[in-house]
Amino acid sequence: MATDVHSMNGSSGSPKPSQLPLPRGLGLVTSVGPGLVLAMSFLGTGDLVSSSVSGASYGYALLWTLVLSLIARTFIISSIAKYTLMNRHGDTQILDGFARLAPVLPGIMAAVVIVAGFITQATFVLAASTGLHELTGGQWGGGWGRFFCAIIIVVLTLSLVMLRKQFVVLEYFARFASVAMIVAFVYALIKIGTFDIGGFVQGLAFEIPEEQNTSAFAPIVIASATIGTIAGNMPNLLYSGFMRDKGWVGPKYRRLQQFDLIAGMAPLLVINLLFWIVAAEFSAAHPGFSIADEFDLSHMLSVAVGPAGPFLLWMCIFFAAMTSFPPQSRGFAQLAINGINHSVPSMRKFLGRDEENPAFRWIQAIVFIIVPLASTIPGAPDLISLNIVGTAISTVLSLPIIVVCILLLTSRKKHMHSYAVNPKWQTALLALLGVIAIIIGFQIAMQIPSMFETAFG
Repeated sequence: MATDVHSMNGSSGSPKPSQLPLPRGLGLVTSVGPGLVLAMSFLGTGDLVSSSVSGASYGYALLWTLVLSLIARTFIISSIAKYTLMNRHGDTQILDGFARLAPVLPGIMAAVVIVAGFITQATFVLAASTGLHELTGGQWGGGWGRFFCAIIIVVLTLSLVMLRKQFVVLEYFARFASVAMIVAFVYALIKIGTFDIGGFVQGLAFEIPEEQNTSAFAPIVIASATIGTIAGNMPNLLYSGFMRDKGWVGPKYRRLQQFDLIAGMAPLLVINLLFWIVAAEFSAAHPGFSIADEFDLSHMLSVAVGPAGPFLLWMCIFFAAMTSFPPQSRGFAQLAINGINHSVPSMRKFLGRDEENPAFRWIQAIVFIIVPLASTIPGAPDLISLNIVGTAISTVLSLPIIVVCILLLTSRKKHMHSYAVNPKWQTALLALLGVIAIIIGFQIAMQIPSMFETAFG
């Protein structure tokens, strides 16, 4: 754990420290980094799948889960960033804070990261390989075509993560991918030619619709998957590591970080809404249409847009997955090794410099890049089933712990500088989110057996 640092700004009653000014012009664009990389790594295929399945199966009835989840996610990530920038102890990784609440927590979270992170990475490499395979014709290689594409993606990822300026490369790739996906789905919506504004507004009314025969999953499962994918599961913890990679350490970066987070989440909201609207409008015009796998999404865009539709989908899936797979391999490895360094006495010497632990590269390469290749072999679950089941497991294991720990850390002067302690309204909102997280976790846990039956049966 990092050594306690009691600076002048940490003394009781001291003024809030000065903030770095926001850049102007082109510098304002290039300064946006961790938030957009994080948002695009969130996007992966989870948001595309969850939003498209929700829109196609239930129209706009579950739209409120998307908006609520993005608001909650932004608030939770902002709280994580607040702790890592403004805590009293000099901690730069969020699990350092978890260790101050209970020494056993980093070890528990390391295990959660390894399990849930592996499943998440398996989803991403499956999505990226599917997109690449389809973009290159989709007919070659037989049942092993996606596996061969996945090997190419793994080799590219291993090459990328060895670059000294890998984060800069990821920033530019995330910016390009976000623009490409927005343009693609705006074009799809224009080609569909309809937009039910009344239904869109009504979809914000916290309604849980009746189960439909066109969906393989119940509405509560889809709602929970949407909330879990978007609101606050384990990948939220990656932001502190991304900020450190950018060089943002200390309270003077708080305003820049807040701008960065909002700038990153804005395209995430737009992209998710476009996914949802396109699926909902297509489903309304084609009663009985259902999405059982990623190829149903391709069929949807083929009918709605024409021959360019499948290309747009596979391009979006490939870009979304490739903005997720490399950075999250690094982020998950950072979290896992930080938890291991806290938990294994012989490795505590690496605390504060986690990546110098020789196990870091091995965990990143093997657990989060190479082993996920198993999801691309013939007979593995399809992309949508793997995404929904993986999201459910990740959410059940991590979401309640994360929200409760962030609440305890950011609401106490014991851990935060006096100027950074949460006001009462933020503490109350985090407490509410904690209750919601526990309820959602319980609901998802009750549905996991049926999810496994649907996905793997």
